[in-house]
Amino acid sequence: MSRRWIGPVLIALMVAFALAVYGQLPEQVPTHFGLSGEPDDWTDRFPGAFLMPAIAAGIYLLLFALRRIDPRRRHYERFEETWWVILNVLALLLTAMHVLSLGVALGWPIDMGKAITVTIGLVFVGLGNYLPRLRSNWWIGIRTPWTLDSETVWRETHRVGGWTFVAAGLALVVAGLIIPAGTREWVSGAALAIGVLVPLVYSYVAYRRIGAQGEGAEAPQA
Repeated sequence: MSRRWIGPVLIALMVAFALAVYGQLPEQVPTHFGLSGEPDDWTDRFPGAFLMPAIAAGIYLLLFALRRIDPRRRHYERFEETWWVILNVLALLLTAMHVLSLGVALGWPIDMGKAITVTIGLVFVGLGNYLPRLRSNWWIGIRTPWTLDSETVWRETHRVGGWTFVAAGLALVVAGLIIPAGTREWVSGAALAIGVLVPLVYSYVAYRRIGAQGEGAEAPQA
C-alpha cells in the first residue's frame, strides 16, 4: 500500500466508474447518508457523480501542500513509507464510498449502514497498524499540545493510539456484520469515541509524567 501510483490510479478509477454508469444514474444521486444508512441529501447527477473523485483529488493535493509548509517537514523522511500508506488508505476509503453511493443510486441492494460501518472499521484497523510509525509533524497523527511539545510523548501516544484504533476498528467490523441497525449506531459511536479519546487523554497524562521526570520541551525543527 505504499506505492506512489496507488492513490492517483484509484482516483482515475473513480472517474472511470462514474463515466461508465453515468447514463444509468437517476437525475438525483445521494451525497450523504444518515446513521441508519438511508440517504438524507441528494444532488444533481452532474456534478454529483464526480463529487467524490473531486474530493479525493483535492485532499490528495492539499496533503502535499501541507507537507511542504510543515515546519517539521524534514521529519517526513523518517516515515516516508507510512505517509504514502496513509494517502493510499484515504484514497481507498473514498473509492469505496464512491462506488457504494453510486451503487445505491443505481438500485443495488446495498445495506449502507452495514457497509459504511465495516469499511470505516477496516480503515481504522489499517491506520492503527501504522500510527506508531509516524513522527512528529503538524498535520498527520494525534496532534495535541503535548505530543507536539515532546517527541517522547508523541511516540508513546501513537503507540497507544495504534492499539485503540485497531480495537475500535475491529469493534466496528463486528458491529457492522452482526449487530442490527438501531443498536449498531450506538456501539459504533462508542467504539469510535473510545478509540479516539483514549490517546488524546493519554497524551496529557504522559506529558505530565515525563515533565515530572524532567524532560524539556523540544522546539519545532525546520
